[in-house]
Amino acid sequence: MEALAKGLPEELRFFPQYYRMYLSLALDLRDLGMVDVPVSEMAAFVHEQDLPAIELSDTHRGEAHLLLQRGGGAAGDTSHEVRLLHFARRSSAFCLPNRRAAYDLTHLVFHAANYGRRSLPCDPARRLSLMHVGIVAWLESNLDLLSEVTLALRFSGESVPASWDERVAQAVDQVAFREAHPGDSFDDDYHQFLVLNWAHGVAGHTPFQTPLPARARIVRYGPKRNTALHELSLALLDMGQARRPEWRAMRWRLWPKLSEPTRHCLECVEVLPEFDGFFAGFSRAAPFVGGRI
Repeated sequence: MEALAKGLPEELRFFPQYYRMYLSLALDLRDLGMVDVPVSEMAAFVHEQDLPAIELSDTHRGEAHLLLQRGGGAAGDTSHEVRLLHFARRSSAFCLPNRRAAYDLTHLVFHAANYGRRSLPCDPARRLSLMHVGIVAWLESNLDLLSEVTLALRFSGESVPASWDERVAQAVDQVAFREAHPGDSFDDDYHQFLVLNWAHGVAGHTPFQTPLPARARIVRYGPKRNTALHELSLALLDMGQARRPEWRAMRWRLWPKLSEPTRHCLECVEVLPEFDGFFAGFSRAAPFVGGRI
């Protein structure tokens, strides 16, 4: 392992396009106690070559900025921070399913908070954006994203709905491990396993309590099924121009079209103060004005 760590600068020079992965690996090894990992040398190389300049994604620029800070290097251009702040505060944009934008939002909070090491000032607009993403994740039964939302809310100094914490706690141990076989895909649920346990731990519980078999290589959660998000979206689409943005006006019209599991899922989030505003955007009932919705 020590030889691998010492060889990281040379690998970074040969594969500079993967600088975030190499620098992150070096920082993690150092945090685990390998004091001889050449982190400063690698951070200096990344800064001298201005490798973050290859990033078009402001989220990736934010991660690069954090990695350079942790590595003791100069941060370089920080103009992306204003753009990220504007992005995080545009709460109406997070009323619709958009996984790329949703994960960008949670990750920019992770980077700004240095994964919980730094306290963030409360920001009502950012909180509302996270709540909207959390509602989408809940309706979609996306436990990976819901876990990230609970983490981002806590790192932002905000409270987390009790039902979301309970769902994360229930799902933590609902995992199966198995050995790998020739031809198996390694596109498994490993990331969900990590963030569920991370969120469970940050919520004050003991994470990673599920016994891990010695030869386990593949992580699986239950099969994906039709979700409340799918049912609700189809019901709204079928209504066409009869859609309205008010949840109270639409609830009684939607209820007969929805299955019992979807109704129960909605009942858990419709009590949230943010749900009415979320539904107004989710319904897509607003008329076109000047070419925009």
